[in-house]
Amino acid sequence: MALILLIMLALVLGIAVGQVLLLHKVTRIHLATFQLMSAGHEVKGLFHQLQAYNDLNSLIRPQSPLPLLRGWASSPDFLLHLTQDALRSKPSIILECSSGASTTVLARCCQLNGAGHVFSLEHDARYAEETREQLEDQGLESWATVIHSPLVENVVAGQPWYDLSDLATSVELSSADMLVVDGPPATTAQEARYPALPELDKYLKQGGRVYLDDASRKDELRIIERWLEEYPGYTKNVLRAEKGAVKLVKQLDP
Repeated sequence: MALILLIMLALVLGIAVGQVLLLHKVTRIHLATFQLMSAGHEVKGLFHQLQAYNDLNSLIRPQSPLPLLRGWASSPDFLLHLTQDALRSKPSIILECSSGASTTVLARCCQLNGAGHVFSLEHDARYAEETREQLEDQGLESWATVIHSPLVENVVAGQPWYDLSDLATSVELSSADMLVVDGPPATTAQEARYPALPELDKYLKQGGRVYLDDASRKDELRIIERWLEEYPGYTKNVLRAEKGAVKLVKQLDP
């Protein structure tokens, strides 16, 4: 009897161990499948950026290689949206919040159009100088002005934002066709980019376009909501972009 019980116990334990091993194998298969799917999404995303980068280079034909377009820099797909707009609409004035690769790309668009100028607000003096050097390397220094605009307490929003005193002496009201918002950094304040529209709406023409990068982030989503609530004359278009992007259009007066 004892022998039979031992045999039965061994069988039960064997079945249990087998089930555990089977479950372990199934779990590993699921994890491997998930990893493959994740890798597939990453590869697809990288391919999309590479394709956008190639399209961007084909459109603007830079005189020397563009600066790095990863990390903090604007992604190729976002720059491609800006480029397609700038080459199609031939803007006379482009405003930027934060300088960098987008400054170089948009200045090149102005050069190709034979008209237009980029005014870029940059709070970091060192980075402003780096952007000026990039423009010189590309032979674009006459097509863009990088304005060192330290962050000061903004009266409208009650948070740090760009000092606009130099911009006010350089750009007339209702003269800008495009506004690109890619700064200041999110670390400077909650909803750090919110003041862009309250402060710069008066510089935009009717029909002007506002491009917001990093639009998939929580703060930027809230910023878009606030802008549309406070400025109902704008319409929203969601753009396909790695980090999320939105285009707002200032509607023409009826």
